[in-house]
Amino acid sequence: MPEEVSLDPAARDDIYAAMLKQHPNDFIGAVSPMGLFMPLPDGLDTGGLRHIVGAQSALGLVVADDHKMTIEAWQRALGQGVANCLVHPVAAPTELVRLHLLDMTHRHGVFVVFLTGLSAHPAGSTLQHDPIKPRLVTVHKDQVAVITSADPEISLVLGWTDTELAGTRSLDLVHPDDQQRAIASWMDMLSSPQGEARRVRLRHLHRDGHPIWFEVTNYNLLADPDRPRVVAEMLDISDEMAAQEALRTGEKLMRRLTETIPMGIVQIDAGRRIVYQNARAARAIGAGLGDILGDAYLGPIVPGDRPAIDDALAGVLGAGTDIDVEYGHRDERGLRRVRASLRSLTGESGEITGAIVCLTDVTEDVRLRDELKQRASYDALTGCRNRATTLHALGEALAGPGRTSGTAVVFIDLNDFKQVNDRYGHAAGDALLTHVAGRLRAAVRDGDVVGRFGGDEFVVICADVATAERARRIGETLLTALGESCLEVAGERLLPQASIGVAWGDPATSAPDALIARADTAMYAAKKARTGRLALVLAQ
Repeated sequence: MPEEVSLDPAARDDIYAAMLKQHPNDFIGAVSPMGLFMPLPDGLDTGGLRHIVGAQSALGLVVADDHKMTIEAWQRALGQGVANCLVHPVAAPTELVRLHLLDMTHRHGVFVVFLTGLSAHPAGSTLQHDPIKPRLVTVHKDQVAVITSADPEISLVLGWTDTELAGTRSLDLVHPDDQQRAIASWMDMLSSPQGEARRVRLRHLHRDGHPIWFEVTNYNLLADPDRPRVVAEMLDISDEMAAQEALRTGEKLMRRLTETIPMGIVQIDAGRRIVYQNARAARAIGAGLGDILGDAYLGPIVPGDRPAIDDALAGVLGAGTDIDVEYGHRDERGLRRVRASLRSLTGESGEITGAIVCLTDVTEDVRLRDELKQRASYDALTGCRNRATTLHALGEALAGPGRTSGTAVVFIDLNDFKQVNDRYGHAAGDALLTHVAGRLRAAVRDGDVVGRFGGDEFVVICADVATAERARRIGETLLTALGESCLEVAGERLLPQASIGVAWGDPATSAPDALIARADTAMYAAKKARTGRLALVLAQ
């Protein structure tokens, strides 16, 4: 950044003279090098300009939105000797005027402020400004806490002038709810050695009755032989306390909300330490505030699901990844299913400071979901796959990844099933269907699919069958399983009767519909050619 060059004194004198000439009816004031207004020095020719009085600094002359711009102009004036900016004055907030700053310290030890563009301001009236309320005022008290003197600026803070406060007990200015704390702090200060201080936060009452928070630091100087006194520095902390109160209110509201929602809420820090939990979470986890969310409280999780929970916690606290995970959890009610939603918390600089974990008992939801899945995929009577999922299994067997061997389809039709219903009733027919389904499932290999295709029809899908001959042997195994079985119905032995068609196809040339059709055709051929209660035909 290039070094700033200040105008030489002669140039600044010329600017000053020009300002007096060009703006004879505007406003002028003097500012110390610290930026505060001070009386215009003797010997400074102000022409006919009106004097700025009462304001503490140039910031008091302009609206709050223009404070930053005014500060930047002051910084330029300090470096270059002259600066100006357009501002909205407090006296006329809708107007735009120019604020000029000129370094005249070489002649009068001050900076000069010009406010131009307000020529229409009523003659003889002072320039309206916002007094800047100090945050720190000093009060002197005697040994019984009676005010002996105070900074004049205290009127801007408490509304009482320093003269009005002289002779007043300081306790009378304290909010009634804070008076006991004030007395305790004062007594502690009186017992402290000379020069030591005691600090206390108290609400004081403004002249209009509203409370103001102060941090009061009382210095014990009562042993001073020349001027025994207590010096109290009163720092206005109303904004800080208001922010804290707003934070407490917000936290209280959030805690009330978390108690009403039907889930457990846990907040943990970056080290898995529990910072907050609602009552529902406390019951579910069994941990207390400050405990580490580790093995001691994750033990009831089903072992097979524990790695997923550990990974989720590591992910949300390590990489800040939002994660939803479902796991099994055992409690006094038995096995429950829980959905955990983990969301990271970050600090102002983006670092991960912890996480929020929301725990929802989804046991009933999972039960309903599994029940719907069961209904959508399985036949309610026999427990076999339904027609749609059987055909889907056939498609996967023929076109699934890595399939190189062929697929067998075994089509089974129960013979004379209508006669069973007519003679023994539909309950007996249902029992026969259930019995046949059980025998078929017991006879097939692991991974084979047994489906109920229609009223009395079953289809078995067998993947990875190398040849048609092997497919025929599978059909014979099923035939044997049915031939060796019987069912007791109304005191009679009911023997299953079935016609079985077997078809085999390789993945390269077989389509699902065609393979089903070939097995169906073979089944009808077996039905036509059968001589006993069971028959089997291999499709050509």
